[in-house]
Amino acid sequence: MAKTDTPAAIGILAYEGCSAWLTAGLIEQFAIANVAAAHARGSRTMKLPPFRCEIIGASSGLIRGSHNVRFEPAPLRRRYDAVVVPPLWVTSPREVSERLIELEHLKPLLVKLARRANIMSSACSGAALLANAGLLARHRVTTCWWLAPWFATRFPDVTLVADRLVMTDRDRWTAAAGSAYIHLGLAIVRRLAGAQIANLTARLMLVEQRRGSQSPFLTPAELPQDADDPLIRRATAHLRSHATERFSIVTLSRALNVSERTLSRRFQSALGMTPLTYLQTQRVARAKQLLERGETPLDQIVVACGYEDVSSFRKLFSRHVGMTPREYRSRFAEKSTTSAQQLTSDRMGV
Repeated sequence: MAKTDTPAAIGILAYEGCSAWLTAGLIEQFAIANVAAAHARGSRTMKLPPFRCEIIGASSGLIRGSHNVRFEPAPLRRRYDAVVVPPLWVTSPREVSERLIELEHLKPLLVKLARRANIMSSACSGAALLANAGLLARHRVTTCWWLAPWFATRFPDVTLVADRLVMTDRDRWTAAAGSAYIHLGLAIVRRLAGAQIANLTARLMLVEQRRGSQSPFLTPAELPQDADDPLIRRATAHLRSHATERFSIVTLSRALNVSERTLSRRFQSALGMTPLTYLQTQRVARAKQLLERGETPLDQIVVACGYEDVSSFRKLFSRHVGMTPREYRSRFAEKSTTSAQQLTSDRMGV
């Protein structure tokens, strides 16, 4: 925990094309944490705020982020309590690959910052910059959901835990997509200034801190479904069309006229998961759809998703989504209800 008379040094790395939203958002989040600290301790007795948050960069000139937003970097410090690398502003894994080539010049700076920082962290696709610089090898990390299959293939020396909202592994901290950066910031505030200030910061920002996974916010269309590999495209199509049937890797490999070993290897390479895990994501996605529609009993949803045992499915759902089916329904269900007749007439394709 940082001393009250020594502000913790936080560096937010700006670079050409970084997300202006998250870069600026991180700056303001630590400013809000300073306000929270003033409320918690009494502004008259607090000599200095707990955080000194600055934009840093590879050069001293203005840095243009996304949407032509410009950031003015401060001189580099000898030590940082935490450095955060915001995400690239991109819309596809191919763009990420292209941007990594353009940003090769950042590697030495990233390595230098990692040596100077007690916590080296990233938000969303910023993890690709850290991994590309060799800074996430043999670490458990998370990143944005849509980048997960590409990330797992591109950086095999990194252990990807794609559903986690924030992953902390020693001095490497990573956050998932979108607003997950707020939870990363809160985790840093909690580590450096204590739970009281972190909790008050969350209250001022109207942030619910119980979230631990990005899975509840993914829709079936957003889950990995296709790949460049024609075999895997056929495999995923087969799994989606037979999602309610009992799974067998033997049956699937025979249907595709390929060996089990080859299918498993190419599936893992293309999507970063096994065929069974893929099928489970499709079934859980279907269950989420049905839970959102209304008050259909869980046992009927379980059957519609290809399972028989409610208890086993409840555990599977909780493992994938980070909350029970009841919790998910209470948070995301629509006001209108869906009848059992509508449920049984629905097709499984997700």
